[in-house]
Amino acid sequence: MTAELALAADPAMIERAEDPGEFVIQACQRARTLLRQALDRGDIDQIAELRSQAEAIRVYTTQKQLGTEAQRAAGEIVSRADRGLGLAIRRGQAAGEVTKKGDHQGNQHANGRVANGDSSKSAPTDFAPRGELYGGGGGKPGIYHLTDGVSEKEFEDALAQAKAEGDLSRPNVVRKIRERRTPASPDDGEQVPAPADRSSQAAARRVELIRRWAGEGSTSRQIAGLLGIRDDIVRRIAREHAISIRADEAVGRTRRLDSNRIVRETANALEALATGAGLVSPAELDKAQIPCWASSMTTSLRELSRLARTLKEEMTDEH
Repeated sequence: MTAELALAADPAMIERAEDPGEFVIQACQRARTLLRQALDRGDIDQIAELRSQAEAIRVYTTQKQLGTEAQRAAGEIVSRADRGLGLAIRRGQAAGEVTKKGDHQGNQHANGRVANGDSSKSAPTDFAPRGELYGGGGGKPGIYHLTDGVSEKEFEDALAQAKAEGDLSRPNVVRKIRERRTPASPDDGEQVPAPADRSSQAAARRVELIRRWAGEGSTSRQIAGLLGIRDDIVRRIAREHAISIRADEAVGRTRRLDSNRIVRETANALEALATGAGLVSPAELDKAQIPCWASSMTTSLRELSRLARTLKEEMTDEH
């Protein structure tokens, strides 16, 4: 499904294009459609693959200076892929398919399925490193800063503003989201009560905001992030005031990942790749591209090795 984008991520394909910049723009437009379809299906693996390919295109487009429009298109699809991955993980957690904070079987951030003790569940770090999900030191934002408590409209408005500025980096997109949320004054209609405020006025305001954000398509988890309270409290308030959070219902219908299909297709793809690798002539390789290829392969091999160990452990457990 991602064959076209995979080809677009190949520097050789871009260089052979009659107009490399336009080639990248067209590839990113196709990627946006593929990303939307994968998110509708709840296919986290597909989204993670799209995100990886989009990042490769962004890096190459920037390095080769293929034009402002191409760089913006690549930056935009990376931002959309970041948000898509975060949304898919959160939906998977709500559906019980992905581990979340509070699960009892081990550490959700360490080595995925092996660590959490449940081979039917993935961990968020199966799809992106913890630092990418939560952000790093110095206030560097993570993927979840584009999803948790962020409505579709907020994201689209912030992305459009960042694109107009020519800076589609994650820190700038998150900055735009935060700027749009910051109330100009207590009377601007966006005031959010402090979590510790137990007054009747604060309670009434929370009900008003929950009703509005639920109507805009936010989940109870997202609303909780905006209010600074737990999502179970948001759901309780919604029940007490007959507020329907339809986004939660949609999350509950998220399709379970077919682990057998994923492993089968991975094995088949690796067999084909191994055959091609045997045809490589080292002397003909582009020396400038070798470091990038080696780094990418090392990362992929690490994940494949982890999967192979998991499969062997499953065989051992059966005996």
